[in-house]
Amino acid sequence: CVPENETDNLGVVFAYHQRTKHQRRAMAAGPGGLDWANQPDPFRRYEGAPQIRLAWQGFSKEAPASSNRSSIAAALSTPLNLASISQLFFESLALSGRKAFAGSSWSLRVNPSSGNLHPIEAYLIAGPLACYPGNDALQMDDARPVLHSSPALYHYAPQNHSLELLALISGQSWQRLGLAGDTLLLAFSSICWRQSWKYGERAFRYCMLDAGHALAAVALAAGCLGWRTMLQDGVSGPDLAALMGLNLPGRPLSGSGEDEHPVMLLSIFTGGEANSPTVNPESLSQIELQPLPSRANHLSPQHIHWPAIDLVEKASVKPPAQQASLSYPSSSHPSEKCGPSAIPDRYRSVLRRRRSAQAMDASVSMPLSVFHSILRAIMPKAPPMHALPWQPCIQPVFFVHRVEDLDAGLYILLRDGSGRDEPQDNCEQEPLEKMCKQKPDRVKREMQQAMREDYIWQRPSRMPEDLPLYLLDQGDSRISAKATSCRQDIASDGCFAVAMIARFAEPLKRSGPWFYPRLFWECGAMGQALYLAAEAGGFQGCGIGCFLDDMVHDMLGLCGPAYQDLYHFTVGRALLDPRILNLPAYE
Repeated sequence: CVPENETDNLGVVFAYHQRTKHQRRAMAAGPGGLDWANQPDPFRRYEGAPQIRLAWQGFSKEAPASSNRSSIAAALSTPLNLASISQLFFESLALSGRKAFAGSSWSLRVNPSSGNLHPIEAYLIAGPLACYPGNDALQMDDARPVLHSSPALYHYAPQNHSLELLALISGQSWQRLGLAGDTLLLAFSSICWRQSWKYGERAFRYCMLDAGHALAAVALAAGCLGWRTMLQDGVSGPDLAALMGLNLPGRPLSGSGEDEHPVMLLSIFTGGEANSPTVNPESLSQIELQPLPSRANHLSPQHIHWPAIDLVEKASVKPPAQQASLSYPSSSHPSEKCGPSAIPDRYRSVLRRRRSAQAMDASVSMPLSVFHSILRAIMPKAPPMHALPWQPCIQPVFFVHRVEDLDAGLYILLRDGSGRDEPQDNCEQEPLEKMCKQKPDRVKREMQQAMREDYIWQRPSRMPEDLPLYLLDQGDSRISAKATSCRQDIASDGCFAVAMIARFAEPLKRSGPWFYPRLFWECGAMGQALYLAAEAGGFQGCGIGCFLDDMVHDMLGLCGPAYQDLYHFTVGRALLDPRILNLPAYE
């Protein structure tokens, strides 16, 4: 039975999370094998929709002059036109390469995905972009204007790097949004069947992790253009579905097995304002779409139904007129007080270079300075983490194997601190490297009470003040890292591995079951930051979706649902397979 009230929905979320844990003697329910003939198409296409071809051109090797500015408000932003929109998608959601082996080939994307299955679809909602300068450089196949002169809804198609025009938006309803002319909206949906084909009931977790990776990929690419990204968390699930046109004719119908579910809405402010307004959810619900003829392609001839996924998807939909009670007040949003600072120069050249490591060199050590830069990349005020409008819920536990001048052992980074409730008036004047000083005393006490009593909670001697990292237990942690990550060598052969521990029960009970996906979004965004910071430091990363949740809890001394392990990650020097050919992303 489908629950009728929020209390039951909360129970559904807790029950789903518990039943989809991998255990020592049993894995979460899955298909039992891979039906390759029925593998879902990784590319959504809208047949009959006009296509706007985008340029296969990314960022230049040289960073813009504004990249060293301490505040994005002072940075010069790239003008909004079709060329810059093309760069945004090319450096965040496009294909990044292809690989071939033994007669088979497959595509890779800039944003990673569990199993390279890519359940996340992106929809652009934009004003009349044809009036912006530079749009005459690129045209559609039939030589009409490149983008419609009216506000419109587009679907991004990464297979050929194009925008598909799905619907026009009435000018009057667009004006009611009150958005500046240089503002873009980008919405994500999820096709859970792409993941459940391989992972069964656990697929909803992976879809939400992928959404967090995609959010971070877009936020970083936008930042490299001098643009500012904010997650608009006030919009409800039904309003977001209507905005994306998921209920229009020609879209996958509910119960078809290929349903698209709304996930999140991002606003991208391209003018570089220091204080950009949020999108009004009430005006958003009144958007009037005028659909154009098109039909979504079929992904698979057959589908396997997973009722547990249907229940948790419905239970975690955000109802109208609800704000996250953990959100920052508008006057102290982190992106207004302490960032976002300009995206670090090193990210510009690694966005499309990112790859998921398949194996790690167990003999390589990481310089301590690189480890520091990786830790800074996942702090709340660093890009892309600044785009999340709630207090951090994830405290990562590190299995440190080989980091120079740092003892091997188990560590925890306290990303949230009691200082969050206090204004940080001088943060805007501080350089990015110093960030805003955290005050983790309260969180430290809470974690000490929740975890094992024999942990030592000692600050490493060479750890900068802005990184609240604590040694919990000294010694070789490779066996623990491998055992808790489903006995995968990659977790023990890297320089370090990470278990992302979420404050779980409290935010769900306080905000509601709709906050459940957001915990995974935060983990996914952290994973993307780890990927890119590792690449920038000459190392590689890999997300690990298979881990033994409760084994980690037992190891750390965590009891009950107060804290839960949501995602694993590993960083090291990747070993390349010489049998696999690397090919260009686009022919």
